[in-house]
Amino acid sequence: MDTAMYAAGLSGSSWYLSTLYAEHDWPTKGIAAEHGKLKDNIDSSVLWKIGPSYTYLYMDAILEKKKHQPVSFTDFFGHMVGETLLPKNKNTILSDFRHTIHGGKAPLPLLAGIHAKDSVSAHKFGEWMEFSPFEIGIPKYGTFYKPEMFGSKFFMGKCVKKCTESPLHYYQGLWGSAFTILFKRISGQQQVKSENISEETIRNEMEEELAASTDSDNDENDDSDDEEEDDGVQHQASSDKSSQQRSLWERMISSLFSNSDLLNSRSWRAGVIYNFMRGISLRQTHQNDGDEIEKDFGHWQKLEMSKKRMMVCDAGLAFNSPYPLLLGPQRNMDLILSFEFSSRKSDDAEPFSEILLAEKWARINQIPFPKIDTSVFDKNNMKEVYIFKDSEDATCPIVMHFILANINFRKYKEPGVKRTTKEEMAFGEFDIFDDTENPYSTFNFKYDDQTFERLYQLTKFNTLNCMDDIKQSISECVHRKKAQN
Repeated sequence: MDTAMYAAGLSGSSWYLSTLYAEHDWPTKGIAAEHGKLKDNIDSSVLWKIGPSYTYLYMDAILEKKKHQPVSFTDFFGHMVGETLLPKNKNTILSDFRHTIHGGKAPLPLLAGIHAKDSVSAHKFGEWMEFSPFEIGIPKYGTFYKPEMFGSKFFMGKCVKKCTESPLHYYQGLWGSAFTILFKRISGQQQVKSENISEETIRNEMEEELAASTDSDNDENDDSDDEEEDDGVQHQASSDKSSQQRSLWERMISSLFSNSDLLNSRSWRAGVIYNFMRGISLRQTHQNDGDEIEKDFGHWQKLEMSKKRMMVCDAGLAFNSPYPLLLGPQRNMDLILSFEFSSRKSDDAEPFSEILLAEKWARINQIPFPKIDTSVFDKNNMKEVYIFKDSEDATCPIVMHFILANINFRKYKEPGVKRTTKEEMAFGEFDIFDDTENPYSTFNFKYDDQTFERLYQLTKFNTLNCMDDIKQSISECVHRKKAQN
């Protein structure tokens, strides 16, 4: 068939996709072969890879990078994520994924970040960035460059300082940088385990942090030289009591940013790179209503091309679904299978908050998107998938909105195969968001084997259980194309 397939992700889902694609032979071996590795890698929390042995391990690499490029806590965080998810593939680079997908063996992976502004909430300004094995850029301006050049210094469209291609773990730290808010809780001031923090609390804190304005070493307005003659780490004794109470890892990382208060810095949470569009004149590629855009998502505002640096962070801070990567006119999407695993207040709560934001984004950008009719939801008769389409517009993609819900899985271990034994019944009998002891949260960094296996099997079951719906939607897309031709 003359088709193209994409696998898009942001935030935590980008960690999964990038970890999977780092295994070049997974398309031939299958996902199941990587399932056990991932389960073993996340049975301990990434948050605890901040001991002295790990810290010293990361510091040399970060200090070396600091000689040539801006750095932030994202660099440190990326090492931690990589140490957890990529223990044998930390040196993998994004362009290596070309081998994984060569010959159409796997969908083209598209990972998301957003260009954010200092002291401005991502809800008010956030320009979506697209990362693929072939190019990185901002679709809003139609500007892209190869992953091999990511982090290099550009002026007027030309590379004036080539830097080594960034390792995959750096991207993982960048794509999931919203999670760094948790580190404020495990610093010397707040010793709290992430597993005990509600997702609603974390998201509220992130929004407050994004709206805060503080000075930072990585100020995008700063035009000082980045190269330093002496990058040695200096630990100075301090009589200040609060400084003495700081944990070892915080003091070491603070030495990297000699003039900044890490835990209150705006750019501490974001990746900082050279502005690859510096000195060039661009126009937006989308037509928008300026008044509305200024209020919603900030798309009418433009990047100041004179800025030396730009901050790139977790796209989930805008909204938690990567639709903007797929909805560009050049992709001409017919069918989108969306797996929505964002937090809900309860298992029977309405699951449309993020897709409604995606619909709003598409309307603002005048991109075809089906109307999201929330009246189809009945908490007493929930479904594993909700299908949205526009029968009047053949250019509008069909959206299959899969939700995280334990409905038929409680009684069936496979589609059409009922559970019979006590062990099988017990395995399928669990709540997700209503679990009083261990509620599901996208901010969990650690999953025991049973929790991991339940969520994995549940997602697999829900997808297979809707296979007839998937086939029907594909058939409808084919008939649409034939009618257009």
